[in-house]
Amino acid sequence: MKYLRTVFIMLCCLININAANAQFRNDISGKPILTQTYTDVEGSPYLNDDWQTGTVKFANGKSIIGVKLKYDIVADELYFADKNDEPLSFVDTVKEFTLAGPDKLRYFRKGFAGIAKTTPNSYFEVLADGGVQLIKKTSKVVLETQAFNSATKTKSFQEDVRYYLVNNGKAVQVKNDRKSILAALPNKQEQIKGYADAGKLNFKSDTDLAAIITYYNSQ
Repeated sequence: MKYLRTVFIMLCCLININAANAQFRNDISGKPILTQTYTDVEGSPYLNDDWQTGTVKFANGKSIIGVKLKYDIVADELYFADKNDEPLSFVDTVKEFTLAGPDKLRYFRKGFAGIAKTTPNSYFEVLADGGVQLIKKTSKVVLETQAFNSATKTKSFQEDVRYYLVNNGKAVQVKNDRKSILAALPNKQEQIKGYADAGKLNFKSDTDLAAIITYYNSQ
């Protein structure tokens, strides 16, 4: 009798787990992607070719966790995997999402206005949050080239990376170098210099640059 009771409890647990998983999957509304394929273009339109586990927060306040995601930075669209690992677009409007990488969690958000060649629906990677935000926009465009004395044209993805500091909703483009960051934050230049020099921080490194802006916000 004790054995049967144990089996019964285990079956109930499995049923509940399966039901929870089914409910979780049903919480995601998807539709087939309508973007063009790039079969004749060298390279990839994605930030990462492999599916990455992440979280998604929607404009309606709903959130999901542990979903497989891909970010198409040519179309500036986020996709999730169906049960066959085929990409689907979200029906609900995505506000922000995270991607789990091998060494860090990457955080993306939309809603930054007044930035050239983007819209409020464009996603930006948020490297540092606070009074001053450090955001990064990685884009790809299709570049067509033709070698000298060749009739063949080659198409490939060209990546463009830009950094911005956002203060009171106003974004200013900066370079990821010492001179540009110090010029953009003139009121605490000496503190930034001392902090960066003491920690031997590299302004070219996203991690170090984020640490510098975080420090700036703490002063």
